[in-house]
Amino acid sequence: MKNKVLILGISSFAGASFANYLLNHSNFEIIGTFNKKKKLPFDLFLEKNKNFKKIKLHKLDLSLNKPYLDKIISKVKPNYIIDFASICMVNESWLDPQYYFKVNFISKINFIKNLCNQKKLKKYIYIGTPEIFGSGEKPVLENSLKFNPSTPYASSKLALEIFLNNYIKNPKYKIIIARFSNFYGCGQPMHRLIPKLVYCINNQIKFPLQGNGNTKRDFIFEDDFNNGLLKILKVGKIGEKFHFSGGKYHTIKEVINKVIKIKKYSWSKLILKKPERKGKDKNYYLNCKKTKRQLKWDCNVNLQKGLKKTIDYYDKIIKNIDTKDITFNIK
Repeated sequence: MKNKVLILGISSFAGASFANYLLNHSNFEIIGTFNKKKKLPFDLFLEKNKNFKKIKLHKLDLSLNKPYLDKIISKVKPNYIIDFASICMVNESWLDPQYYFKVNFISKINFIKNLCNQKKLKKYIYIGTPEIFGSGEKPVLENSLKFNPSTPYASSKLALEIFLNNYIKNPKYKIIIARFSNFYGCGQPMHRLIPKLVYCINNQIKFPLQGNGNTKRDFIFEDDFNNGLLKILKVGKIGEKFHFSGGKYHTIKEVINKVIKIKKYSWSKLILKKPERKGKDKNYYLNCKKTKRQLKWDCNVNLQKGLKKTIDYYDKIIKNIDTKDITFNIK
C-alpha cells in the first residue's frame, strides 16, 4: 500500500513544484489542498504532468474560522504532511497584518495541537522562512533562537514556529522544520524576480527595481529545493530543523545582469529605479552544515544553469499569459 503525502498549499509555486517532483521521482499517493482563483503555477505546469490526474485535491481556505483542515486530515489519514500553506506576499503584509496572522498562524493552532492524535502520521514538515532571523553578519544555525523579523509576514511565520517549538521535542507530534534560501524555477508567479524580468524584456517595458539592487540572496534552483525536501521526507529525523542554502550569495543587481546577458538586452533599456521596499532585509545567511551532514544534501545546479532553464521556460509561455493576471505595476 502506498504512503500518502498531503501537500498543504499545493497551488503555491513551492507546493506545485514539489508535487511535480514527487510524481516524477517517487511512488507516493499525493493529496493536495489549494485556495487559488487565478491561473498560477498550479495550472501553468503541474497539470501538464501526465500523472497529474492521480493527485486528489481538496479546496481549503485557512482564512475561514472553521475546522476544515482538521476534517481533511481526518478523512485523508496521511502518512506525511508537507506544509506550504501560507500567505507570502511580504510587502502586502503591512496593509493587513491581522489577516496574515490569521492565515499563517491562528488557523493552524488547533491542527498542530492535535497532531499527536494522528496515528498514521509519520512526519509533519513545516516550511519556514529565513526571514524570521532578519539580516545578519554570519550564517544562522538551524537551532538558533535569535529571531529578528522585520515585516508582519515574517512575524506571522515566526509566531507559528514559536508555537511549534512548544511541541517539537515531543516525538508524538512528529514535527520537522525546514527553511530554504530563495528558491526559483519553472512556474513561479509572474510577480517574482526572474519571470518578471523575462516578461519586461520580452515586452520591452521597464522593470521597477526597488532600491539600488544591493541586497544579497542565495538562490536555489527548484530541483535542489525539491531534492532536499524529499530527503527530509525519507530520512529526516523527527524533532530536527534543517537549513538549505548553497552558500553562494548574489546581489539582486548581479542576478539582473545575468538575465540581461542571457537575453542579450541592456540595463538602460530595462531598469526603472523605485524606492526600497519597507522592511527589506539586506541578506539572509543560513548555516546548513548539519543539514548537509545528516541528509547528504547539496546544491547541484548553479545559478547560471538554473537561470538558463528558467528563462527558456518563460520565453515559451509568456506569450500565452493573460496580462490581466500579472499583479505587479509598471509605469
